[in-house]
Amino acid sequence: MDRTNRGPTRQKLTSGDIQGLAKDVLNVARGNLNPEKSTRIETASDWLERYCLSNKFDASTAVTTLTSRGLQVDAIVDYCIPRIARSYGQEWTNDSLSFATVSVGCAHLQLILKHIIHQRGFNVLDGNGKCILLTAPKPEQHTLGALVLADQLRRLDFSVKMCLCTSAEEVAKSVFENKFHAILFSASSMEAVDSSAQCVNLIRQHYVYQPIVFLGGSILLSHSREDMPNMFDHVTNKLDVIVNSIESAAVAVSKDNIA
Repeated sequence: MDRTNRGPTRQKLTSGDIQGLAKDVLNVARGNLNPEKSTRIETASDWLERYCLSNKFDASTAVTTLTSRGLQVDAIVDYCIPRIARSYGQEWTNDSLSFATVSVGCAHLQLILKHIIHQRGFNVLDGNGKCILLTAPKPEQHTLGALVLADQLRRLDFSVKMCLCTSAEEVAKSVFENKFHAILFSASSMEAVDSSAQCVNLIRQHYVYQPIVFLGGSILLSHSREDMPNMFDHVTNKLDVIVNSIESAAVAVSKDNIA
């Protein structure tokens, strides 16, 4: 759906619509293109991985080149960027790339993502869907995954506010000033998980309205869910679980209000 030049009003999506769209986002062209195995995706990812390390890098040129080759921007966000980020991380682990080189590559991936988001024309809190706070509190510095998730959620018509690299107090303050349906914490280390847990404790202690709370991020690739603090309602990286849980919680609240 092209949202670049959206009109002043849009049809409100139902819970079923959003859950269906979540499956679409998770399965971009799957069945026809099968992105993870597609030659087009592999070729595009290989080219972009090299280009992001080039001293001639330009985000606009990268996107234009890929779309001119028939790649949709959603596929760039959902498949190419995460795939390349994982590849950079693996190459750094194998000592094939230096930390400085990997940092440059990931920074360029983030510029591509921001360019695509800017082209879409999303506002911070825009949409007819539920309001979500997506945060990666200090000392978390890895925010690429959070930005990808924010774009996916906005495509599902959720309103997403981001609060990155901020203190637990600042995150809690944002929650106090806005009525979010859910808070999504992104973490890549146990230190970041502990910081996120501090935020949750502040919110639980001082906030009457209790949004549903999620923990996700690359930390779940190296640690099991059992290692995570128990104050999070859900510990997951799965978009469909996030969407379905938020929608289910909203339905439960609505029934309670009717009762």
